[in-house]
Amino acid sequence: MAVFYTIGYGGRHPQRDFIARLQQHHITLVCDVRMEPRKAYLGTYTFNPEKGTGPLVRLLAQAGIAYRWFPDLGNPDRQDPDVRVFRHLMAQQNATLLQPLRACLTAESACLLCAEQDVQRCHRRIIAEYLEADGFTAIHLL
Repeated sequence: MAVFYTIGYGGRHPQRDFIARLQQHHITLVCDVRMEPRKAYLGTYTFNPEKGTGPLVRLLAQAGIAYRWFPDLGNPDRQDPDVRVFRHLMAQQNATLLQPLRACLTAESACLLCAEQDVQRCHRRIIAEYLEADGFTAIHLL
């Protein structure tokens, strides 16, 4: 199966470092797994679903990297440090929720994106665990 990457932009990632890290791993597609990308606390990483664009899409496009938003894979409760709500959702619906993402991961060199810098505190780790159980390999970029 395919190798995929994950990254959290939070805290310390200036734009050039963020793009350089993606390019270093030959990423061709960023898969955004944030529920509310229009509310990114660092404006560079926002995406407006109604307009289909935003600073993040433009930044990635300049580097030749495509963007796709997966709203169904967003964490519905950012105030839940144990990610219980998301864990429950994935336990019930992971086959359906992950199907579109699986297709992208097998077709391109892709990276899951979320705001949380620490993958151990982020719901993208849970997504990665389900995918790894299906034979994918996750590499978490820090």
